[in-house]
Amino acid sequence: TRHATAGPAPRPRLTWANRITILRLLLTPLLVILLLKGERLWPLYIFLLAALSDILDGAVARWRNEQTLLGKFLDPVADKLLLSSSFLILALLGRTPMWVFIVVLFRDLLILIGWNVMFILTRVPRIEPRALGKATTFAQMATVIALLTFPGQPWPKFLTLPMIVVTVLSTIDYVWVGSQRLGELG
Repeated sequence: TRHATAGPAPRPRLTWANRITILRLLLTPLLVILLLKGERLWPLYIFLLAALSDILDGAVARWRNEQTLLGKFLDPVADKLLLSSSFLILALLGRTPMWVFIVVLFRDLLILIGWNVMFILTRVPRIEPRALGKATTFAQMATVIALLTFPGQPWPKFLTLPMIVVTVLSTIDYVWVGSQRLGELG
């Protein structure tokens, strides 16, 4: 008779989708450094690669059936770090107003804090992207790409107002959904 030997639990493997997300995390400090050094084209290329990795990681996860809890956590964190860092540096360089960075950062912090509160209270590691959240990520990425592509030009700033509107609406949506879920606990 064969007996199963008790050994260490198998380590979760790092999926290709998660590797792509980690690449986006690693590209963020490189983007910041290149922007601060005054590089013109490399920050744009790095940001485009990071933006494409956001599309690619989700597609790979679905295609290979590799949706993981780690991926559901890392993907939004990678987006928030990339976009908040980009808007901070662009504000410091005078390419966009500082208040734009503050709105983007406030939304991101509110979502991350809200997710942590929900996890602490429910122990359910549920992160569900919302349609307005996806629209916000797209609008923010498009705005950063325009600001990087056309520095000093006035027209990319016209993308800022619609992006801010979507960002604020997304913040309200996440707060509404979060408060509804908290109400269900009560």
